[in-house]
Amino acid sequence: MSDTVETFLEQCSSCGQCRSACPFLDKHGNPEEIILQRPHLAFLCANCTGCDRLCPQDLSPSEALFQTKHRLIEEGRISGKARSALRSARSFAQRGHKAPFVHYADSETVFWPGCSLAGTSPETVRKTTTLLERILNTEVGLVLDCCFDPLYQMGDTESAREACDRILNRFNRAGNRRIIVGCLNCKKVFRDYLPDLDVQYILEVLPGDTVIKVPDGFPYMHYPCPFYRFDGISEKARTIMEHTSVEKVDEQMMPACCGLGGGIHEQDPGLAAEFTEKVTMDAYGAYIVTACMGWQKHLPEEGKGNLSYPGVDLRREAQKKVCTVSHQVGQQAVAGSVTALPRF
Repeated sequence: MSDTVETFLEQCSSCGQCRSACPFLDKHGNPEEIILQRPHLAFLCANCTGCDRLCPQDLSPSEALFQTKHRLIEEGRISGKARSALRSARSFAQRGHKAPFVHYADSETVFWPGCSLAGTSPETVRKTTTLLERILNTEVGLVLDCCFDPLYQMGDTESAREACDRILNRFNRAGNRRIIVGCLNCKKVFRDYLPDLDVQYILEVLPGDTVIKVPDGFPYMHYPCPFYRFDGISEKARTIMEHTSVEKVDEQMMPACCGLGGGIHEQDPGLAAEFTEKVTMDAYGAYIVTACMGWQKHLPEEGKGNLSYPGVDLRREAQKKVCTVSHQVGQQAVAGSVTALPRF
C-alpha cells in the first residue's frame, strides 16, 4: 500500500462529508471503507476530485482511491467489468497511438487536439489550427496521437508513462517545441510524465477578449474535471464568458463528472447516469456550456447539430439543454474576425 493511501487511512475521520459530492461514494460508502473492505470498487471512482473539496481534514480521497486502482493493477487483482473496461481503454489508446492515426508535423509550434476532438470533428481541428496561426502569427503544425489518458484514469499509470516516453521521442524527431493541446486531460498527463515539455491548453492561448456565442437564455458553465487541476483555467473561461451578451451566467462551483470519467460508463451505466443527472440538476434548466468531450459521447444523437465555431452544438435530453462550443473556427473567424470561444 502506498504512503499516500496509508496517510489517508490514518487521518480520515470517516465523517462522510465527501459522500455528498459524489454519486459513487453516496452509493458505496466512505472512501476508507472501500479501500479497506471492497477495494475493487475503486474502479468506479470518476477521478473528479469533488470529494477533496469537502474533506474537513484537507485530505485527498480521490488520490487515495486512484492509488488503490494503481495498486490493484500492479498486483494483477483486477477482474470482471473493471478488467473489461481497462481492456477497452487500452484498445482505444493503442489505436490512436499508431499508424494510420499518428501524424507529427515538422513544426516548432503544433496543435495537439486529442483523440476525441480529432475523431469526432476533423474539420474543427483544421480550422482551429488556422485560428492558432493567426493568433500566434507563426506556422502551427498538426500532431495526432493519443496520450493514453483513458488508461491513466483507470490507474494504469505505467502504460501512460511508457506512451509519454514514445511521444517525447516523436516530438524531438519532428522538432516540436511548443505544444498547444485541445484537451486538458492531455495536458494533465504531460504535466505528470513530461514536466519539461512546453504545453499550453488552447484556452490559455486565446485573447481574453474573445467572445463566445451562446443561445438565448441563461447559460450554466460546466467545467471539465481537469480544469480543477490547473490554476487560472476556470478564471480564463469565466473572463471570456463575461464578453457574452447574456446578463447572467451561473457556473459550477466544484468538480462534477459528466459520467464518463474513469471508464465508469462501461462498468456501471446506471451510476454514470447519476453523475450526468447531478450536473443537469445543478444547471436547473439552463443551457450547459462546457468543454467536456464526455457530453459528445453519452447524450442522444437526435437533434445533434454540427460542431461549429462560432456556432454551437445544441442537444437536449429530457428537460436538459446542453450547448457545447467546439474548438472549431467558424466562417467569420476564417475571414479574420474571431467571434466565439473554443470548447472549454
